[in-house]
Amino acid sequence: MRKGKLTATEETISAIDDLCNKNNLAYVIIGGVANLIYGSGRTTIDIDLVVRVELESIHQIYELFLTEFIPIKKEPLQFFKTYFVLPVVHKNLGVKVDVSVALSEFERRAIQRKKRLRYGKVEANICTPEDLILFKLVAHRERDMLDVKDIVSRLSGSLDIAYLRGTARQFVEINRSDILENLNKLL
Repeated sequence: MRKGKLTATEETISAIDDLCNKNNLAYVIIGGVANLIYGSGRTTIDIDLVVRVELESIHQIYELFLTEFIPIKKEPLQFFKTYFVLPVVHKNLGVKVDVSVALSEFERRAIQRKKRLRYGKVEANICTPEDLILFKLVAHRERDMLDVKDIVSRLSGSLDIAYLRGTARQFVEINRSDILENLNKLL
C-alpha cells in the first residue's frame, strides 16, 4: 500500500517492519511516532521500538539490526548488553532508532496488544494509546507528561480506563506509585 515517495521516517519504519517480520521478531513502536499517530502535533526526531527477545539472544538481535543500521554508541554491543537499548541510525536514511529489549511484563504485554496502524504511507506495529500513556508516565519527563495530557484529552471517551488503572497499580509494587497517582490526576 505504498504509493508515492516515502519520507525518511516512513522508509525507516518500513525497514524496521520488514526486518522484524522476516526474522519473526515481535516488536512495537512507542514514543513520538505513536504519539503522532494518536493525534499529537509534536514532531519527533527518532523512532523508539521495543522488541521481544530473550537475553541470551541479545547478540543475535544486535547483529540483525546491524544489517540495516549503524550503531551510534561507543562499544555498542556492550552498551546494548548493559542498558538493553541499542541506539542506531539507518545506514542510508540517517533516521535515529532506539531499539529496546522488552524486559518487563508490561513491555511484553504492550507488544502483544499492539495495533497494526498506518504512519503516513506505511503500516507497522504501534502500541495502543493506553500503553503509550503508561510508557510516558514511566518516563515521566516534562514533555511526556504534556503528551499524556494531550492523548487523554483527545481520546478520553475511547480509552480503556480499567486497563490503565489496573496496569498502573502494578507499578506500585515496584515503588513507582507516582505512575498511578499521575494517571489518576490526568484522568
